[in-house]
Amino acid sequence: MQQAERAKVLASEIAGLLIDVRVNLGVSRGLLNDIPANLASKRETVRLVIPEMGFFTWFVSGNLFHGDGLFGALHGLDLENLSSGVGVEDVLSRVATKDRPQVAGGLRFAISSGQRCTLSYTTNPDNTHRDILLIGCCLRNEEGMPSFFSGIVIEKTAAVFLDGSDPFKAYCDAALSLAKERGNLLATRYLKSALNSAAT
Repeated sequence: MQQAERAKVLASEIAGLLIDVRVNLGVSRGLLNDIPANLASKRETVRLVIPEMGFFTWFVSGNLFHGDGLFGALHGLDLENLSSGVGVEDVLSRVATKDRPQVAGGLRFAISSGQRCTLSYTTNPDNTHRDILLIGCCLRNEEGMPSFFSGIVIEKTAAVFLDGSDPFKAYCDAALSLAKERGNLLATRYLKSALNSAAT
């Protein structure tokens, strides 16, 4: 019973940390969104890239992997199943075959060493190629045994550069870059039109 209570406390602490991370990301986004307007007279280029992050926790000894909606979307896993917990084997089966040995080895090393790990791999949910970056670490209980492996996943995308001298153009350029990257031809056409009308 004590083990279950400790697991609940640790899970609650991790959930609190994840909430803090999300709040800090929100504050950072707000500050970065203000940068182009503040730099309008300086004619500087500002790099504004804040990717969406998916969060996960793996209860190592129970082999239950939990994740949020973005983690599920990037790996082709159902949120309901992730909420209940899936085996790490199910998660690894979603990783490209060529990347599985490197990902499994990286997770194994992080668990045994207690060091933070950074892993790059690809997935193919719904026949859409995704380049993923995973950053995580294995937390240990008071006896030093691996307990929870927690971290984030980010989809690696092309960097978006915003020119602070013209916020409208900067945001249209950023949106155009995303539309091209996602293959959205209609949005690409409309954004090009908006940029052309802004230039005149």
